[in-house]
Amino acid sequence: MSKKNSIIIIIIVILLLFVGLIFLLFSSNSNNTSTGVSTQTSTSPFGNNSSNKISTTTIKNVNGQSASTTKNLADLIQLYRNPTSGSVFFVNKKGQDALRFVDRAVGNIYEYIPETQTGEVTRITNTTIPKIQEAVWSNSGSNLIYRFLENDTDNINNFSSLIKMSSSSISSSLQGEITGQFLQSNIKQIVINPKGDKIFGLLDKSDKSGSYGFIANIDGSNSKMIFDSQLLYWNISWPKENIITFTTKPNYTDGGLLYFFNPQTYSMDKILGGVVGLSTLTNKDGSLLAYSHSLSNSFLLNIYDVTNRISSDLSVSTLADKCVWGNANNKTLYCAIPQDIPSDNYPDAWYQGLESFSDNIWKIDVQTGNVTEIYQIGSNESASIDAFNLTISNNDKYLVFTNKNDLSLWMLQMK
Repeated sequence: MSKKNSIIIIIIVILLLFVGLIFLLFSSNSNNTSTGVSTQTSTSPFGNNSSNKISTTTIKNVNGQSASTTKNLADLIQLYRNPTSGSVFFVNKKGQDALRFVDRAVGNIYEYIPETQTGEVTRITNTTIPKIQEAVWSNSGSNLIYRFLENDTDNINNFSSLIKMSSSSISSSLQGEITGQFLQSNIKQIVINPKGDKIFGLLDKSDKSGSYGFIANIDGSNSKMIFDSQLLYWNISWPKENIITFTTKPNYTDGGLLYFFNPQTYSMDKILGGVVGLSTLTNKDGSLLAYSHSLSNSFLLNIYDVTNRISSDLSVSTLADKCVWGNANNKTLYCAIPQDIPSDNYPDAWYQGLESFSDNIWKIDVQTGNVTEIYQIGSNESASIDAFNLTISNNDKYLVFTNKNDLSLWMLQMK
């Protein structure tokens, strides 16, 4: 073969390879276009809109129940960036779900009405009470108990307060007035009954041989001791008029106890016992409770049917402290579930601030066992939230929680 013919053949081969490469690139581009997949960036301050939702996938937990995960079935906003000390949802005079919360530094009360969609948080009181450690609210949103330390000592002051709005108030933007009176000092824990007219307080015995509890009107009058125990450390709640829950403070080495105490008959009913690292959350009719327990340097959440005395394993790794029962549906549980859990002694390490989590928000239907992820925190905002102090509106549409990292307040609007 001549040199000229060899050159011609090489040129032809190169041209064929080039044409083949062009064909492959065109074919690949056509296939990508046919899928119809698009990526859009949401500019909404509430997160993703419907145009860029990611489709639902289904997984199975160890009980064989369905657990669906869909990115962002809710919208998240930061309501208040400064530290807060407690919040409550209530129904205002217009029939709207409204939220009130306390600024931790100065004790001012703020209000937010989600249905207005204005995005405005309004201060409704000017009364200054500095360094509020805890605000215990009544369900009406009209009464609260400020809890704060006296002059940087260990003495706990308790101020029972009533919010009086101006009689000429047309909107919640007008200023309110705080009136009230001091309760007994050094109440270790205090709760308000569902009706909002009684309080139950827990105190240490003077010789530290145990604790005792009293019931009184919300202003502290007509106080009467109704509870006595050899144990010092309890966590208490008042979910139903005839049920005050007593849970021993959790520890990763000790078996915990839960009792239902009837403040009308003074009877104690043991509900759970011997559960290591026990923390509990009872729904508003006392029929179900969520409880977490320690497990191999981690923790799990279970459901207990109080009526039938049956425990169900959800195979969900979170703490009862990071959950709230629904109001409209009290068989639905909303929980902040950590994305990752470093190995440690729980729940102690979390309570002591040695460990912090980055959570997502999930909905658990206790009746069906379905577990649905409704929001991935950080997908639309630069935030890592370790959620606690969850509270939910009466229509179960708005979920509010505190970020344990900085005590800022966040709200999730369910779609």
